[in-house]
Amino acid sequence: MDNQQLLLNIELLKKHGYTEEIIKNPILDIEKNNQGYDNLRYQTEDGKKIYIHSKYNMQREWKSLEKDLNLEERDAIYIVYGLGLGYHIKELKKKISSRSYIYVIEKNLDIVSTYMRTQNFLEIATGNIFFFFGSDEEILTRINQKIFAFNVMPLFGNLTNLILPSYKNIYGNWINEMQRKIFDTIRHAYFMLGNDMEDTIIGIKNNLENINTLLESPSIELLKNAYSNKPVIIVAAGPSLDKNIHELKKLQGKALIIATDAVLSTLKKYEIVPDGVVTIERMLLTYEKFYKDKEINPKTVFIGPTVVRPEIFSTLKDNKKLICLKQGEKINEWINNDILGENRLLSMGTSCAHIAFSFAKYIGANPIIFIGQDLAYTKDGVTHSNDVEIKNKVDTTNNQQITFVKGIDGEMLPTSHAFKQFLTWFELEIGKDNGTREYIDATEGGAYISGTKIMTLKETIEKYCNEKVIPLHEKVPKSEKSEEKYDRAIIEVEKLIEKFQQIKKEANLQILRLDKLQTKVIRNKKDFKMKDKEKIYKVLNQGKEIEDLILKHDIARTLFQAPFMMAATKVRMLGNEASYENMKENVQIQKKMVASFIVGCYSVIEVLIDVLQKMKKE
Repeated sequence: MDNQQLLLNIELLKKHGYTEEIIKNPILDIEKNNQGYDNLRYQTEDGKKIYIHSKYNMQREWKSLEKDLNLEERDAIYIVYGLGLGYHIKELKKKISSRSYIYVIEKNLDIVSTYMRTQNFLEIATGNIFFFFGSDEEILTRINQKIFAFNVMPLFGNLTNLILPSYKNIYGNWINEMQRKIFDTIRHAYFMLGNDMEDTIIGIKNNLENINTLLESPSIELLKNAYSNKPVIIVAAGPSLDKNIHELKKLQGKALIIATDAVLSTLKKYEIVPDGVVTIERMLLTYEKFYKDKEINPKTVFIGPTVVRPEIFSTLKDNKKLICLKQGEKINEWINNDILGENRLLSMGTSCAHIAFSFAKYIGANPIIFIGQDLAYTKDGVTHSNDVEIKNKVDTTNNQQITFVKGIDGEMLPTSHAFKQFLTWFELEIGKDNGTREYIDATEGGAYISGTKIMTLKETIEKYCNEKVIPLHEKVPKSEKSEEKYDRAIIEVEKLIEKFQQIKKEANLQILRLDKLQTKVIRNKKDFKMKDKEKIYKVLNQGKEIEDLILKHDIARTLFQAPFMMAATKVRMLGNEASYENMKENVQIQKKMVASFIVGCYSVIEVLIDVLQKMKKE
């Protein structure tokens, strides 16, 4: 391959989210097969030599793969195990429908490197195709990022695997395990969607009920790089915290201490006043366990989003607050852009410690130091440190609830699937820094966090915490009310109510059309004439008006993505044939989806009107 082609391949790799580091592995042997095609020869761990593609007839190999795929009959996600030299991928691209997607998985970077240095990546890298290279975690993380898309998720109901025969021989057990993990990831995504509408309405309600606190609090923009090259310690509530919590008192005034909400009681017991406390959960349980009837030192600054329970802010009435908003969360972006006109957006992840981490980076901290950040249970299943209100002991033999991660000393530790996701997030975020900041894991136990330096807390204090650091509450300005922002918030809520009323009106019209269709055209018929089909198609297509209203509005799209995704998935699973049964079922699916839109509109309008009335009174 000439150098120009290699450079083009590297540019395409970058567009798919990879750097040229991924192709620095050795190149495998290439031989010609009996038909004159290039073929890879792979040596297995037990010394066997296996050809990646057919040694004799490439077309026959493809035909044997193709026969059970039903390529023209339905839109689907095709997961291809094995990049090889791409022959099978080129054939698949020719045959699939325009709305289908191909996911290519390759764990062996030698094969990736060989392909990129010998083939033309452009032949397979365009169109509806994605590539997932590297370790299990890298592959699953990237797949997880691709699931929540309106044009992708509905196709997972028609998930189809394509596996080269050679890959079954080489990676059979790994493929089986990877398929299980991918199915778990997809099931989790659908589970999250199932609770999505109710959860989103709670989020809207909490955000707007906390609007006073939000509008009066200073923007985090005032703290940008305010602690440049100063140490920040993030204190989490893992079981290892009991090993070194006694050392933390020495850090008061020599580092910024940011605590997760679960560790407040522990810190108070040791007479440690954190500079900040972080909360992300919108559940009442968080308030009841960590804030209710607690005296929290007024020098501790609250750091977090307005999605939390309003009772938390009542408890913290004497504390300064730094309200940040979740980047990528449409309701928060609406508040940030349309109401505040500021930039309080922060990458929050899904845990309190994630917010603390992102905030520490935002204020320029270096190093960022973890303690109590186990992200795992003890070997016998203890979940948190001794004084944490939600400390528990779990059954580590329960395979469905437990997974395992590598500990700091190389041993495998039990953990929850959620903790493992938290760990992955940290590792990805640390990796983005490219070594520009130091990350110290002084937890002295728990999971190994890739990219961190393992040290004891005592060693960390001696090396990094020798100078005075100004407390956070001294740098955060006092609250100040803004009538202008408050008036703007009222206007924006009124506009939001109008939008949902418009969607509700169109949804009511569509459900009447669908009812009439079922009563006048479909009922008791065993087949459809051409005029019947035309009427059905006309009404179904009228549903696009309400779908457009939703998809073009960020908050409505967030609220209704669950019923929309479920309906689209079921329709895709019916296939592309315009049969009597398919059309009849399609009408029923759309009717159920539109009914969900109506229920959701009533619920969110009720919440918005209630909040609006309170805002106007105040």
